[in-house]
Amino acid sequence: MLRPIVPRPRTHTDLVRVQISEDLPRVQVLLRNLVQQAGPFEVSAIETTENGSFERFMQERPDVLVVDLNLEKGSGLGLIRSVCKNIPPAERPLIIVVTNHTLDALQAASIQAGAHHFLDKSRDLSHLPVILQQVFQP
Repeated sequence: MLRPIVPRPRTHTDLVRVQISEDLPRVQVLLRNLVQQAGPFEVSAIETTENGSFERFMQERPDVLVVDLNLEKGSGLGLIRSVCKNIPPAERPLIIVVTNHTLDALQAASIQAGAHHFLDKSRDLSHLPVILQQVFQP
């Protein structure tokens, strides 16, 4: 149910900017480390709420949005919907959901809202750097 990986061209000097929307500090650190190990990627921001994440996204327009479904205030699903409602399809970031809530209905809702990938925190996080590399360094 995942969307196919579509490579996005980048020049050699461009750093790919990644915004993380996650409320747990230990998971924030883990996600930051995974992003940094992928190559020329930088974590441009870490936000803990839906509104804060959306405001930061609109200001900075990162290339990637890594989103937990459960945020301190609001939800990752609401964030994805807001981004997709306000940004034309060709300008949208790569959206990757990371969550412990892996019900098929949540995966379907995430993909329908605009997410490109849906990762289970307990077993799939090692796929994050691979996805980033496949999309931005084909």
